Amino acid sequence: MAEKKEKKMDEKIQETVEATAETATRDVRVRFDDSDMTSNYANVANVGMSKDEVTLLFGTNKTWGAVKDEVVIGLSSRVILTPSVAKSFAETLQRVLNEYEKQVGKIV
Repeated sequence: MAEKKEKKMDEKIQETVEATAETATRDVRVRFDDSDMTSNYANVANVGMSKDEVTLLFGTNKTWGAVKDEVVIGLSSRVILTPSVAKSFAETLQRVLNEYEKQVGKIV
C-alpha cells in the first residue's frame, strides 16, 4: 500500500515538474494597460535612495531662468522602485539613450 502511495506521489511530482517546465518555456504576451495612466512633463529629475528603495522625483523648473536667490521646482511625480527594478530601469534607459544617440546625435 505504501509503495502505491509513493508511486502516486512520484507521478504528481512529475506532473508538477512538467507543468512548471512548460510554463517556464512558453511565450507570454505582455499587454500594457494605460487606461489609468497620467502623463507629466519634467525638465528636472532627482534621485534619492534608502536601503530598500530608490526614489525618482520629477518636476518642472518654475523660475524659467530668472536669477533669484531661490529656484522653485514644482514636483509632479514620485516613482518609488526596489533597487533591483531601479538597476534594470537604469540599464534599459542607458540602452535607449545609446540608440537615441546613434539615430539623432550626441546628447549634450
